[in-house]
Amino acid sequence: MRYEELSQLQVDALDRAKTVLVIPLGSVEQHGHHMPLGTDTMLAHALSLAAAERSGGGVVVLPPPWYGFSAHHMKFPGSITLTHKTLMAMVEDIVASLAHHGFTRVVLLNGHGGNNGVVDVLASVLGHKHYGKMRIAGFTYFALAAQAIAELRRSEPGGMGHACEFETAMILHLRPDLVATDKARTIYPDPGSPYLSTDLLKGSAVKTYLDFKDLSPHGTLGDPSLASPEKGAQFFAAVVAELVRFMEDFARWPITAENRE
Repeated sequence: MRYEELSQLQVDALDRAKTVLVIPLGSVEQHGHHMPLGTDTMLAHALSLAAAERSGGGVVVLPPPWYGFSAHHMKFPGSITLTHKTLMAMVEDIVASLAHHGFTRVVLLNGHGGNNGVVDVLASVLGHKHYGKMRIAGFTYFALAAQAIAELRRSEPGGMGHACEFETAMILHLRPDLVATDKARTIYPDPGSPYLSTDLLKGSAVKTYLDFKDLSPHGTLGDPSLASPEKGAQFFAAVVAELVRFMEDFARWPITAENRE
């Protein structure tokens, strides 16, 4: 289940045609005054592992590369960003290595909003580059599970954006020792136009650069006061269920259209 814990013999024994390899992507960046810098990567990794465990051995999770595109967080202490070119090059090299060893199914499982555009491009670029040999899928997990998350949320629109009800609850579920709830701050940010949104589940109809320092003085977007470990367990289970459904479906996708004949 954990790629880095396998030996070369165990990797060599994996079914190249059916095994789904997951690359979790996230970030190391500020998450308000109350959350750890590694929140996005920690959640993407934990969700990937839980989905792999539920999938009965057909899914293997690679170690996350940790860093992402976080330029919009750099006015806050602790944040680290890669350029989009560095992030793309790193993922391209990882996937090329997997292709070299004969694997055919790779999922880029993203947990950081700043990586969205890069993951979209990677899915297309890598899909074209490895066409006929690999099937590449890329998505952001909270977009995939948006409906299930929406059914559980308590915050109003704008209350679930960053270090918010959703992320705070899931880290409270996984690592409550890393959450300083007494330092949490609530804000419903105004992005300045009905065409823009900071809510995780809504997204913006128009893409533009929004610096987090302009949206929030403390870096939080949303209402972490509504988070609890119990709610985090519910969010976590709902996302994992969606991931398992996707992994099972993805394992049946043809590698190329010719496979349908």
